[in-house]
Formats: sequence, C-alpha cells, structure tokens
Amino acid sequence: MHPLSLSALTVLPCTPLEQIDVAREAGFDGVSLRLFPVMDTDIDVMADAVLRKEMERSLRSSGLEVFDVEVVRVTAGTVVAEVLPALEFAGVLGARRLAVTSGTPAEHRAEDEHDFLRRLEELCLAAEPYGVGVMLEFIPYRGISSLGEALDVVRKVGHPGLGVTLDALHFHRSGGEAGEIRLAEPELLACAQLCDAPAIAPADLPFEARYGRLFPGEGGLPLEDFVASLPTGLPVCVEVPARDHGGMTILDRAKKAARTARQLVSKSA
Repeated sequence: MHPLSLSALTVLPCTPLEQIDVAREAGFDGVSLRLFPVMDTDIDVMADAVLRKEMERSLRSSGLEVFDVEVVRVTAGTVVAEVLPALEFAGVLGARRLAVTSGTPAEHRAEDEHDFLRRLEELCLAAEPYGVGVMLEFIPYRGISSLGEALDVVRKVGHPGLGVTLDALHFHRSGGEAGEIRLAEPELLACAQLCDAPAIAPADLPFEARYGRLFPGEGGLPLEDFVASLPTGLPVCVEVPARDHGGMTILDRAKKAARTARQLVSKSA
C-alpha cells in the first residue's frame, strides 16, 4: 500500500497548524508542508520561530510523518547556503524530502547545465546530514519538462538521496505514458502526486496546475494506469489546488482528498 500525504496546495490558504490538524482528522499518514511563501497568501514559516516550535509540538502529538517540505527552485545560480536553515528545520521535523523544481526554460540554458547539476548535487550533500533527501519535480513549462529529462538529471547527479517527483498532471500534460514509469529504476522515483483534470489540456497549463485541478476520479486522466505503474510502497501525495472548491472547508477538502485517493489506490492494490 502507498502511504498517503496531504499536500499543502490542497488546503491552502491556511496555516501549517491547520493543515496538520485536518490531515490527522482526515486519516492521512503524513503531510507535505510549505516552508517558503510562493503565493501572496502563503505564510513564511522560516521567518517565524514561534510558529516553527508550534509545528514541532503539533506534529509530535498528531502522529503524522512529514513526507516533504517545499519548495526550492534550483537554477545554475542557486545559493545552497541560503537553504540550510530550512534543511535544518526539515531535519528537526523528520522530513523525508525537500521538494525542488527547475527554473524557467530561459533559466535553464544548455550552457548552464553543468552549473545546474553542481547546484543540485550541492543541495543533496547539504541535506544529507539532516537525513533529508531531495526530490525533483518536472513541469512541462519549466526547464526540466518531462519524466525522461528528470531521470536523466538524477542519473547525472548520481546522489542516492535524489529522486523524481511524479505529478500526475504534469506527467500526462508532458505526454507521458504509464509504460515509462514501469521502465524507470524504482529507486530513482521519490513520490507520486495525485490529482485529476480534463483529458484535453487547456491552453494555459500554469493556470491549470495552480488553480484548476480536480479530485481523483473527477476528471479524464488515466489515473488507474498511472497508479498501477507505481513501484510498491511509493509515497503518494494528494495535491489538488483549485480556485473554486465550491465553498468546502479545508477539512472537507482534506477528507475528500483522502477518500478519493484511497479509492483510486485500492483499485490497483
């Protein structure tokens, strides 16, 4: 069975403490916590020492695992030393992974590949003392845009703590097919992220990814094949950001995310 984690994007905007509470009540095994603000409504966790202490206490009492903390955009110019406080805190929380993405295509030029790979390796080495691995998410409109490209990067870096995030939406929007997952080395896959979406891609992929996802089973993505192709026991995060959740509370969203994901996963068990 795949352990199930509640992604921050499914319930944002909310505090990390609220996310932990609803993840526990909804029956998740773990949480994926956002430490760095990306949207205007995000909380800057690393700037609030009191909040970080409260998160530690809440997690201890909840029994939840921290699957990953997010998110760092890695480019050739990334200063790894700036990420060290977050890595230390991730280690305190017992987080398995730090989630990273690549930069835009303009930030990911062929002539910068050597420096990009070096920065990614440095990040893996910096995370290692804290017991934290790194997982690279490919995104169709970013510099690393497909499973094949992400796997190539992981192989080139060659650090055992580095793996690939398989986001169901990005995988299918990049033209991926389940057979590619089965051919990949299982040890190179860090986790899968579940959501649904219409079978036909919209013109604006970034908007869909940030604001237009559906709960598993509500769209037209071939999710049963996707889940069936995953290595046994691979962690699964449910990531369903949507601009309109129909007035659902964050607890309602968490419960629906858990229910629909477990229904899907049980079909491939």
